[in-house]
Amino acid sequence: MSALRRALHHQRFAYVFRLAALFAALFVLIPPVQAQFASDGPMVDAALVADLESVAPGETVHIALHQDITPGWHTYWRNPGDSGEATEVRLDLPEGWRAGEIIWPAPNAYPIGPLTNYGYSNEVSLPVPVEVPADAPAGRVTIPARATWLVCEDVCIPEDADLEITLEVGDTRPDRLGAALIQTAIDAAPVAAPAGFEAGLAQGEDGLVLTLSGDAFAGGADQVRNLSFFPHTPGVIDHAGAQSVALGDGAARIDLPAGYLTRGGVSDAAGGVVVFESRASGVWLQTALEFTAAPGVVVNALERAADTVADMAPLSFDPAAAAPQSIGFAQAALFALIGGLILNLMPCVFPVLSMKALTIVEKRGAERGEARLLGLVFAAGVIGTFLALGGLLLVLRVAGLPDLWGVQLQVPGVVIGLALLMFLIGLNFLGLFEIGTSLQNVGSGVKDSGRRGAFLTGVLAVFVAAPCLAPFMTGALAFALAQPPIASLAVFAFLGVGLALPFVLVSFFPGLLGFLPKPGLWMVRFRQALAFPMFATAIWLVWVLVSQVGPNGVIWSLAAFLAAGFAAWAFSLRGAAARITAALGVLLTAGAVVSAARLEPVQIGTPAGGAWAEWSPEAVAQAQADGRPVFIDFTAAWCVTCQVNKLGALSEGDVKAMFDAHDVALFRADFTNRDSVIAQELARHGAPGVPLYLMYPANGGAPEVLPPLLTGSIVIQAIERSVDI
Repeated sequence: MSALRRALHHQRFAYVFRLAALFAALFVLIPPVQAQFASDGPMVDAALVADLESVAPGETVHIALHQDITPGWHTYWRNPGDSGEATEVRLDLPEGWRAGEIIWPAPNAYPIGPLTNYGYSNEVSLPVPVEVPADAPAGRVTIPARATWLVCEDVCIPEDADLEITLEVGDTRPDRLGAALIQTAIDAAPVAAPAGFEAGLAQGEDGLVLTLSGDAFAGGADQVRNLSFFPHTPGVIDHAGAQSVALGDGAARIDLPAGYLTRGGVSDAAGGVVVFESRASGVWLQTALEFTAAPGVVVNALERAADTVADMAPLSFDPAAAAPQSIGFAQAALFALIGGLILNLMPCVFPVLSMKALTIVEKRGAERGEARLLGLVFAAGVIGTFLALGGLLLVLRVAGLPDLWGVQLQVPGVVIGLALLMFLIGLNFLGLFEIGTSLQNVGSGVKDSGRRGAFLTGVLAVFVAAPCLAPFMTGALAFALAQPPIASLAVFAFLGVGLALPFVLVSFFPGLLGFLPKPGLWMVRFRQALAFPMFATAIWLVWVLVSQVGPNGVIWSLAAFLAAGFAAWAFSLRGAAARITAALGVLLTAGAVVSAARLEPVQIGTPAGGAWAEWSPEAVAQAQADGRPVFIDFTAAWCVTCQVNKLGALSEGDVKAMFDAHDVALFRADFTNRDSVIAQELARHGAPGVPLYLMYPANGGAPEVLPPLLTGSIVIQAIERSVDI
């Protein structure tokens, strides 16, 4: 090997080493400073609310601390579990006013490694009953309060707030918003065990035995399920240990691992809450009972359950329980990297892959330094656009709008603009027009000034790929959308690295192009053939536009294509008249695009008489009340993955037969146009966008979230699980 070749060889691997070092630094350096991400702002937005805005003397008003908690984080119950600290609220009341104890809603369980904590996520209200003295003078009263809490995810942050609320003393007048929040909390709070209820906590062979008897357990396992115990006092049980449940008619037994307070035996009465679901009129409803168990007493003769789920934490009744499990930054970054790589294989990205393939072919003879630079410029376009989209989603989150993925194609103007761009690129690939370095550089980057084109190819790749949710992307995006800005943008950057990585590798290792034949006429034919994926994408985008704005979208789209083709032809001519004619074509094109963008959205629904019904929360609740399993398809016309699943797994004969055999209620939620109710439902289940597939079990219960890419076997197995519960 000559000295020159050896130098080039070492230089090539020096480039690779620098790239690898950069990626390693991102993985190694960012996680240790993850705790610093939380310093950008509070994780809990706290406020005081009351169920009355005007209270009469001698009356009781409920004043609650309402916590709006950042997704993925949680605050704590009165017993925080293995770690944490209970929320405290101290009201500075006027003389003669008296405050009671906090009314604690039933908690959720949060396993974190070997520990389990008890608390709340998303939002919670903690009401405090306040008695107003009978001689309270009429007028306005401002009540200050000091609230402290601990909020945790992978790290914990102590937070506090000085709050106040103003009430009127006079005629009773409810506060609608406050009353709704407080009533929700009171409804979720445990109620005192009814008369005839008995409870005992005794030492068993290998732990504790909690026995319960009463009408609440009438019917046994046929009418009661998902039983779990939350003690009032830390240390009574091992919070992270398994809870083995046996049910009989009017009786329940829970075998529990002993905590550090009870390893020597049970000598004191133990208070706590038992949470379970009971069947009422065919629907499973949550119940929470508060009681005190007598020490050393067994109140029924039930034997220990034969089956125990090892290391099963107490059941969580979090409404967002169907959301993806919390993952750390390193996992989210890895998932984002893999998801970005898989995006290269998604059907919605194929047209952009075509442009990248054409760039590779036509640059195969370029200097290696230039090829590497083009690869890095393309990566910069991809990563920069991902960061821009991530920043936009963060702005939407701050503004209180749904931070969902891929919704740019809900804007008709964007859809027709992309369709027109694909149409023009197709004409360019066919050689119908050449206009220097302008239009052909938008996305193609195949001429001498290819750096701008390489960057814009990266921008376009992300813009077209965004509506697709590749495998692994869902968890990464759900994590990113719940994090402070630095962590969120870092995950989006890894998505960009994954999408750009194959192209960058080819630019640094041009030997990979040795598998292609030598340059010749085939390159011209290859370029021409790549025009047709562009036209196919343009057709798809016009179909999306029609789904959004109706048949008039076709008219204006075709008018835009006609005017754009006319302008491209006129630009290829010479002379002032040709320039004026071309400018007229551009104006006509712009007019058609604006007209399409201003069309009113049409009502989207599922055609009557089909197997699929239009989704609504009320329709799903009714189907569950009828005891039917429920399958929901959250979809959109602009989501190519959704269409692949619709024409593939969801259309298979075996899948349809299973739907029919088990009387599955099928609902389709169309997110092609903006819909706040669907957006809220997606967010509630931790989905960053569509597709989302939910399989609700027969007779109620939380849904199972299926993966974004379906197969027939995945759907069939989900149906079987839904009817076996």
